[in-house]
Amino acid sequence: MSHQLTHSELKNKASKAEIYILLDDVASPANLGSIFRLADAFGVQKIFIHEDLKETQSSTRFKRTSRSTEKFVETCFFKNITKKILELKSENKKLIGLELTSESQGINTYPFDVKETYILILGNERLGISNEVLTKLDACLHIDLFGQNSSINVAQSCGIGLYEITRQLNS
Repeated sequence: MSHQLTHSELKNKASKAEIYILLDDVASPANLGSIFRLADAFGVQKIFIHEDLKETQSSTRFKRTSRSTEKFVETCFFKNITKKILELKSENKKLIGLELTSESQGINTYPFDVKETYILILGNERLGISNEVLTKLDACLHIDLFGQNSSINVAQSCGIGLYEITRQLNS
């Protein structure tokens, strides 16, 4: 009979994917902590966060949900999201927004390429990705939903998005 593995028994694989996350005004300490925890779980190399959120990482709520994973994922702070996006584009990184729009395609249909570096962009809890950022994306992807609600929590979206990206890039 199988048993649940302990932390010391776990042998995580290294991901072949090069993935970063950029947060467009994600404000909740709990969501931010969850995103760090997911980023670590899926091998994300960096998270780009607006400098106004530096203090959020010292909140009890953030610490409780992140479970210290901010120690394993590099955090880069930016002052201006437009400048940061233009800088990343100039480095030939693929900017992928996770947002339901009139032109978005299902994340499961997007042809991820292991030779590319992807920046997964996640938007504000209430407003999503800003129009300013949407216009600069290489692709806008959405998660197909089948219930009555038209959206899910940003951290849940992050987990589903990272799963699909790493599934494709590591298979």
